[in-house]
Amino acid sequence: MKILTTLIALVLTSTTAFAQERVALPNDYENTFTEYLSLDRTQNPDQFIRLLANDVAMQGKDKSGGLADGSVLVAEVYSVKKNADGSVKSSMLGRRLKDKLLLIAVMEKSNGFAATSKSTIKTGDWDFATYKPNRNVAPKNLDQCRACHAPLTNTDFLFSLEHIAQ
Repeated sequence: MKILTTLIALVLTSTTAFAQERVALPNDYENTFTEYLSLDRTQNPDQFIRLLANDVAMQGKDKSGGLADGSVLVAEVYSVKKNADGSVKSSMLGRRLKDKLLLIAVMEKSNGFAATSKSTIKTGDWDFATYKPNRNVAPKNLDQCRACHAPLTNTDFLFSLEHIAQ
């Protein structure tokens, strides 16, 4: 059993390291990308997310109905402010109030990513990487990202496709 556990950990580390190598954190994305959506994160009630896209992605859907190769999306994931009792603090609009930056997630679409992916979970030609607020690689099982996005075949594996310029 220990050998199997070690082997699984090695495979997951390998697929994570491979994706991190080919999906870089874009330099100066805060100033060169367009923020297209900020909202309470639906996958986690204790988080807020801010989504940004490069110029290629902001051109919207191509003939295939998805974003063009070269599209890069950045998600800044924040903790949210809490009340003294630990409950999530909301604004007068009923929205969570962002607090500290927790993680920077990057999705990049490139022709050939699907064919060369080491993961068994397929998300088209999209691949993922995660970074800490200090911009160092955040060790994360990227198959968690893939598994969440994999069912979204009708929206080019994106939760937010309809929010990007059409």
